[in-house]
Amino acid sequence: MSFTEHPLRRWAVDEMRLRRFAPVRANCEIYQVVRLIEPAERSSEDQWLINARPDFDDWTLAARHGSGHTVSGIYFLWERHTEASTLTLIFPTDIPDPVRHNYIQWLENWPGGVVRATQIRVVPDSINIEADLSAIGISKDEMVCCDINSGIRLWSDFSIHGDGYGRLLITAGDLGEGERGRIIQRVQELGNYRNLALLGFPVVQQYGPQLDQLEHRLSDHARRVALADEDDEVLLNDLAGISSELELIRSATSFRLSATAAYAEVAADRLASLDVQPILNFQSLTDFTERRLVPASRTCSVFRQRLGDIAERISGVMHTLDVRIDSRIKAQNLGLMRSMERSTQLQFRLQTLVEGLSVIAAAYYLVGLIAYMTKGIAAIDTDHSTDIIMGAVTLPVMLLIYLFVSRLRHKVLKETGAENTHVE
Repeated sequence: MSFTEHPLRRWAVDEMRLRRFAPVRANCEIYQVVRLIEPAERSSEDQWLINARPDFDDWTLAARHGSGHTVSGIYFLWERHTEASTLTLIFPTDIPDPVRHNYIQWLENWPGGVVRATQIRVVPDSINIEADLSAIGISKDEMVCCDINSGIRLWSDFSIHGDGYGRLLITAGDLGEGERGRIIQRVQELGNYRNLALLGFPVVQQYGPQLDQLEHRLSDHARRVALADEDDEVLLNDLAGISSELELIRSATSFRLSATAAYAEVAADRLASLDVQPILNFQSLTDFTERRLVPASRTCSVFRQRLGDIAERISGVMHTLDVRIDSRIKAQNLGLMRSMERSTQLQFRLQTLVEGLSVIAAAYYLVGLIAYMTKGIAAIDTDHSTDIIMGAVTLPVMLLIYLFVSRLRHKVLKETGAENTHVE
């Protein structure tokens, strides 16, 4: 090979080959079981698939699918989905019951819980249909009967029989084994995805009352916010509790509701691809499927929408409280600034008063200094040494104090300027 493969190329090819059904003869029986497999059960499933399997003459196993075949015509198909596994056994009608029982026991003891189990009998035509229906125990009271792709006719009561399996009777039609297998695969996928989609409905029924109560509490909380009679911190804490409970419900239901939407969409696609043609006086496959699947899937969709709507309402109420708290803080800051302004004005007035008093003190001391100098000059003639000395030292002392204060002021200003430069 001269070219470089993309690392996902072979995965893509395997993915496209994953859901291939085995060829189906015109006279055979098919057993199919769909099981939900918990993550902890996957290793047990692998062990059962590898170590407990009955004999197959041809065996192929990959990470997510496997198949087996015997020379007597028994086919086995295994497919692993995200949360489930599909197991299929196809038996020619001439397989002895003891041999058949061995393979069916292996299928029935598989790990995981059964979501759907069906026994399909494929007959060449509908000539002996009454006997065929009676042989597999399909009730005629609520029987579904319709034609699907290429003239194949289907009968079923879609109920669980005493052995735990549902029953389908399908005519072979004028088709090849491969095409017949693909059509039966569509029929089975429709039923499998329908059951998987319906698993979301009990979840909605379980959490619906809690969501109703949560929605009522949120409405009451919004009314309390509008009245503004309670402390905002209390309202904010209550709203946080409502939001936490909503997130718990969303966490508990998110996967199942998302899976329900996906499964319902796939089931609708499979139903459309079967090109169902109704038969007079019988319920068709379309009627049976849409009668409960559509309301259930819509109920789940509405539940998901309600979760989103409540989350948006919580966000809106939270925004209202945030705006109110922010406005209150701004009002408090404004009051604080006004108080600081009044304090500053008061300090300015006091400073003005002190400066006025300082003028008086300065005038008093200046007059005293002048008096000392005057006395010193007058004492020259009277020979009062004390007054002469006091008058003589007054000016030098004033000069020294002036020089000292100037030097000290210059030093402080220089240090302050250096610190400011360092900060910048």
